[in-house]
Order: sequence, then structure tokens, then C-alpha cells
Amino acid sequence: MKICTVSQSFFPYTGGVSYYLLWLGRRCYELGHKLSVIHLRPKDVSIEDEIESIKVYRAPKEDLEQRVMEGYTRFKDLISKVFHGVEKSEEKLINRHLYGFNEYLTVNLHFAERVREVYAKEPFDILHVHDYQVLPLAWLLKDLKVPKIFTWHIPFIEETPKVWLDFVINYMAEYDNVVFSTRAYVANAIEHGLSWNKITCINPFGTVEKPQKNDFRRKYGIGLDEKIILCVARIDPLKGQDRLLRALPKVVKAFPKIKCVFIGNGSMTKDVLKTSEKKVYEQYLRNLVEELGLHSTVIFAGSVSRSELMQAYEECDVVVLPSLKEGFGLTVTEGMAFSKPVIGSATGGIMMQIWPGVNGYLVKPGDVKQLSEALLTLLSNDALRRRLGERGRAIYEQHYSLERGVRDNLDLYERILTFKNI
Repeated sequence: MKICTVSQSFFPYTGGVSYYLLWLGRRCYELGHKLSVIHLRPKDVSIEDEIESIKVYRAPKEDLEQRVMEGYTRFKDLISKVFHGVEKSEEKLINRHLYGFNEYLTVNLHFAERVREVYAKEPFDILHVHDYQVLPLAWLLKDLKVPKIFTWHIPFIEETPKVWLDFVINYMAEYDNVVFSTRAYVANAIEHGLSWNKITCINPFGTVEKPQKNDFRRKYGIGLDEKIILCVARIDPLKGQDRLLRALPKVVKAFPKIKCVFIGNGSMTKDVLKTSEKKVYEQYLRNLVEELGLHSTVIFAGSVSRSELMQAYEECDVVVLPSLKEGFGLTVTEGMAFSKPVIGSATGGIMMQIWPGVNGYLVKPGDVKQLSEALLTLLSNDALRRRLGERGRAIYEQHYSLERGVRDNLDLYERILTFKNI
């Protein structure tokens, strides 16, 4: 099969979807299939590339006006905030042209044009579009007679205002199939009008690589006798890093020899546009560290290489994802793959992955007391950490491994193509 995928970003720009497509493309190639990627082109980056046998096309070919990129970012961020429960405004949807919708469509029109160019050059069998930033593509590509699949990577919950659910579902209905990451999201989509026979549930997947060498502790000055709490997430208020910081004083009091390492940076468009939102939140976190007297405990590693991330997972004692809202939570997946116990907020796909008392613990989103108690429970019992970590690895292998994820995607492609050819 020849599969063309579209997403806002792709490797080397890190993020859950970027790695998802890299792993999928790599394995598809090994199985004799061909996967290409179209993604948003940062300034001064080539329009075509090849990464690990994956053909990469970038859009648009010419740099867009700053005004267009700012409007696009404003509206796609609005969608994200609405579906993460941060924004509730119906007025902003009604008057969406005031909040960047026209620019959002303009960027998607450039994506659609690039898809047509790629298809004319190298016809593909399936178009697979990933996430809300490029949601309108099936509607914009009605004339392209190939099956179109869409994967929604963020929360899709009942609490979202109905007008926003309707807005998104109207675009989803243009696709031949829509993929959600949890059964709860599937149920909500059906409840709000998306046809049952257009929906598939595929859990996200991940893969990890054992590092050839590991100098993570040496690089960050962490002693061999110090325990490590690891939090891997972009710098974003929704990821709840501030809650983890507030949970630390009680933990440090019980375990003075401990380090809490934060790995992650902002999103691709925030970096491209040099927006201040990430910087403001990051400074807030740094100020909080000083206020709580944690300057000798906390390490902000920022964006790191894949190799260094793998070293961090291997060295840590517990992985924490304290998100206030979360689509799935690939950090939890990767932690389990390294046989580490995991603590996460009871939200989104984190609830699917963490089986309380089996491979880790769930805590109420934003609850600092519960988070500190869970950390203390794990850090005080080496045997418990090992047992939960081993069970987490087994859960990962059964439900969230690369082989399972690739198989599910290829099965979907074959099913859609077979149905189209009947």
C-alpha cells in the first residue's frame, strides 16, 4: 500500500504525532508498504526531504505572511483549549472569523494544494490526516477520489460545548473513517451524530530503544544514590508541571536525596512564531521552584535528543504525568515500556493505561496532596516499584506496543480499501 499522511508537524520536530508517524512509517517500510508525510514547513526549511525511507513534503512552498500564521495558530489553539476544557465560549465559534478561522482555512488550503501535487506526482492509495490542525482537509479535497481517514489525538469528551462538537463532527463526517484513541471518545462522537460505521478505536502506541550508553546522571550532576522523578511533557499549563512542583516539598522532606527532572519544550508553532505563552509559563515554573526552595531538587532539561530521553527513562525511578487534561499520554506508555511505575492524572487516555495498584497510581487532576502521597508510596518501597514496573511492561507489550499499533492501522487501511472496491 501507498499511504500519504498529513499532520502539522513531523520529525525532527518532536511531539506525540511526530513520533507516531515516524514509527508507523518505519515499520510500514519494513513490511513492504510506503508511507509519506506532508507537514507544515517552518521558514528556511526545504520543501522536500527523506527521513528513514519516509518521503517528506512540506507546505506551503512559499513562506506565509505572519498575519496568516498568527491567525491559524490562534484558531487551532482555540480548538485545543475548547476540547481540553479550558475554553467554553460559544460566541468565539459563532464569530470565528474574528478568532483566526479564515487564516486557519487558508493554511489548510495550502495543505490541500500540496496533497494534490503529491498525488499527481506519486499517486497513493490512502490519505490519513492527523489531528485538529488539519481537520478540514477531507472537505477541501472532495474531488480527490481516494479513501480519507482522520485521527483525532486530543480529548473528545461530553463536557465540550455542543456547538463545538457539532462543528468538528461536521468536518469529520467528510472522512471515510475517523479514529479515536479511547472507547469513551468513540461513544461521545456517536452520541453527537458521527455515524457508527465511520468510527474506529485504535489505542496509540509507542516504541523505545535501550540506549547504547547512559551518562544522563553525569550530565545533570545526579548522584548514584539519588532517586529520579521524571516528567516528560511540553511546557504547557495543561500538562500540570506546577502541580508536581507543589507536591515536591513533602516528598523532599522524606527523601532529601532526590531529583525531579522535567523534559520538554513548547509546540512547533509556538516556537516558529516566537510566542510568549510558553516563556511566561516556563518563567512561572522557575519562580515557583525558588518560592518552594526546590532549586537543588528540580532540573529543567528542555528539549532533548531521543537518545537522551531514552537514557532518562532508563535511569528514573518513577514517571509522572500530572496533566489537567490529556488526549492519551504517550509519556505513560514510554514509562511502562521501560518497566517504570507510572503516576498520572485520572483524565483522558491516562485512565486507560494506568491500572491503579497494578502498574501505578491515578490521582485526581490538579490534586497536589494525592500526587505527593502517591510519590511517597512508590519512593518508599523498592519492591513495589519493581513489581508495578514489571506489570506495566507486560501491559505495554499487550496493548500499546508498536507491533499492535501498526497492525491495527494496516488492518484499517485494508478494510477501507476493500470496502471501496466492492
